[in-house]
Amino acid sequence: MGGRAAFPVFSLRAFGAVCGALMLGGCLDTAVDVGARQASAQQPPARRIAARPGVSPHGASLVFSSIEGPPDAVGARFMQRFSEAAEARDVALAPQEKAQYRLRAYLTASPAQGSTRLAYVLDVFDHQGRRVQRLTDEVGVKASNDPWEAVDERAIALFADRGAEEIAAFLSNTPEAIAAAGGESGVSVAAAQHAPAAADPVRPSGVAQLR
Repeated sequence: MGGRAAFPVFSLRAFGAVCGALMLGGCLDTAVDVGARQASAQQPPARRIAARPGVSPHGASLVFSSIEGPPDAVGARFMQRFSEAAEARDVALAPQEKAQYRLRAYLTASPAQGSTRLAYVLDVFDHQGRRVQRLTDEVGVKASNDPWEAVDERAIALFADRGAEEIAAFLSNTPEAIAAAGGESGVSVAAAQHAPAAADPVRPSGVAQLR
């Protein structure tokens, strides 16, 4: 025939859809680390960890090693409030070189419809540098032209308290805390190393409003 081969329209569309899906998949893979810093609101609702009965988190020491995202003043206030709230929940805070677990936090504040979205990601690492837990949460606070200006002391206190509560619950499920409890929990250390931490029902979707 000598003419150009004509590709069916549906094939081109299908090809475009496949390429789009592959590109999206690549973006999602890349967004895993980026999303930790942005504390994306698109993440699915996190499951809350239940504290293990009879086990104090004190047996698993922790250091709050870093915080990324907020202005220095906001980050410092969050770290101070979080440390106070963690100690109030019997979390043993230790120096970097002695802590069994290390905590890195990522905070973001972004405009939302009629409010400001304050979100965090808390990553817990063991002494070998392996991430063993990721915790996420978000709340809605008052609207502001500068989202960080909306993050007042009340918002910081609420958010730090919620984060400390979840960290304390996680630590109470660690082998170190269970061993320190002297078997009071009725769970062996070996079993704790392989069994997933208990979880409460999934949080409702959406952003909780700070009242």
